[in-house]
Amino acid sequence: MAVTSSLQLRDRSDAGKLAVSGPDAAAFLQALLSTDLSRLAPGGGRPTALLTPRGHVRALGRVLATERGYLLHCERPALEGLFRGLWSGRVGWRVELHKLTLQQGLVTVVGDDVAARLGLPLADDAPEHAHVATDLDGVPARAVRSWAGVDLVVRADKAQALLHALASRAGASADVTPARGAAAARAGGGGAAGAARRAGAGTCAGCDDPDWTALRIAAGRLLYGTDATDASLPAELALGEATVATGKGLYPGLQTVLRQQRSGTVHRRLCRVHAGRALLAPGDALLAGDATDDGARPVGTVTSACAFDALALVRTTAERPLVHRETGTPVEVTPLEEARPSL
Repeated sequence: MAVTSSLQLRDRSDAGKLAVSGPDAAAFLQALLSTDLSRLAPGGGRPTALLTPRGHVRALGRVLATERGYLLHCERPALEGLFRGLWSGRVGWRVELHKLTLQQGLVTVVGDDVAARLGLPLADDAPEHAHVATDLDGVPARAVRSWAGVDLVVRADKAQALLHALASRAGASADVTPARGAAAARAGGGGAAGAARRAGAGTCAGCDDPDWTALRIAAGRLLYGTDATDASLPAELALGEATVATGKGLYPGLQTVLRQQRSGTVHRRLCRVHAGRALLAPGDALLAGDATDDGARPVGTVTSACAFDALALVRTTAERPLVHRETGTPVEVTPLEEARPSL
């Protein structure tokens, strides 16, 4: 994240962005997405998922209701699955689906009191995903309350003007480094890079932005393509009722969700991991018992990490305590009560 005076900014313009409109837009999304949109009014939003018919997570993101229809935002690795799922499901519905990823920019301003400090028409106690159209020094933008602060969505050709407006209101000037994609982040964290960081050459293996990654891990926010993939099930990711509703009508994957709820059978679960004396890296293995046992099989895998804290998928039947295989250090493992998408 770049720091403008006391503001922290993150350029997330590479995020996926879609618009859905038309007479059947609400019913169409209600029938395909996992969240309940029945009471969602313009100016509100929900976290959501798109599931396969067998219940796997095809995409994670958020849906925002506007006067003209709906906006959907997701991390870039989820965009293809989200678009293809909606596009193939549109047959028979009076809807229009538009790609806006390249046409719009998105900047996250981090902080609880950002809206007040920037003079945005969002209340400090506004719920997550509440949003409003606004203007920052002549730059039209949509301000969205997010878990990290406020997201500002603008036309792509206005993104630089938005950054200048933010710098002006903060009383300083700064350049914002664009966020790298999840694939690039993973490419920077394996092998020698991970070993070097664990040896003390750095603090955050596989991070394009350590501050942002640490914030996301602490908040229990899932990065699609890293913590969640199309092989993941909602119960494994600790996705709650707000994201994967069970009290609405039928949608793809709901039967698997209900079956897992009834049986209580979840073979692995996303957990927070803390290692007091070892730097963690994506891809690191967690073992049950003695790390010096060559025959020990991993019972967990780190998905996101920054310094001593991480998210990891861990077998629910694994005996505690768990050990970091690469260093032999015991780690604390706590299952997430409820996780939500990072966007």
